[in-house]
Amino acid sequence: MKRFLVVVCAVAVCLGAATAHAQTAIPFVQVYFDEYYTVSGLEQCPVEPTSTVYVVGQNFNSWVQSIEYAIDYPPQMTWLGDVIDDAFQLKIGSSPISGISQGIAVTWTSRGNGFQPLLIQKASVIFSCSPCPDTNIPVVVVQKPSANAWPDGSVRWQTSPDQLDMKAVGMTSYLCATVPVEDTTWGSIKALYDN
Repeated sequence: MKRFLVVVCAVAVCLGAATAHAQTAIPFVQVYFDEYYTVSGLEQCPVEPTSTVYVVGQNFNSWVQSIEYAIDYPPQMTWLGDVIDDAFQLKIGSSPISGISQGIAVTWTSRGNGFQPLLIQKASVIFSCSPCPDTNIPVVVVQKPSANAWPDGSVRWQTSPDQLDMKAVGMTSYLCATVPVEDTTWGSIKALYDN
C-alpha cells in the first residue's frame, strides 16, 4: 500500500510540474516579415516595395476560436489590405489601428490550432523606408479598441470549444532594426538572472 501511495504521489508531482511548465509560456501575437515566422526585425528595407507580412500567434497551447487586435503600422509601411483564409476564417474590420475600422476581429469557422504557431492573417504592404534611418522603426500589435477591452492593454482571444476569454501579449517587430552590442562579462550576465 505504501508503494502504491508513493507511486501515486510521484505521478501527481510530475503532472503538476508538467502543468506548471506548460503555463509558463506566455501567448503572444507578432508581425513577421517571412513566411517561416522567424524574422521579426529587418535590418534593411525590402528590395521589393510591395510585400506580405504575417501576423502569427504563438504559445496559445489551446484551440483558438477567435482573436481581436490591431496593428500600429509606421509611416514607412503603407497598408494595402488584409489577406484572410476565406475557407476557414471570417473577419470584421481591418488590421490598422488608424483609420475607420480601428482593428480587426478574426474567427475560425471550426477552430485554429494554437498548439503550434498559428497564422492569423497576412497583410499586403508597401515599404517606403529606403534608405533605412539610423533608428528602429516599430511595427506593433496592439489591443483592438472595444467596450470589452482588457484594462491592461492585452490582446483578447477565445479558446475553443469553451470560449473562455484569454489574454495575449502584442509584440513589437522592427523595420530597419539596429541591434546595439555592449561589451560585458560572464559574471555580469549571470547577475541578471540571480535572485
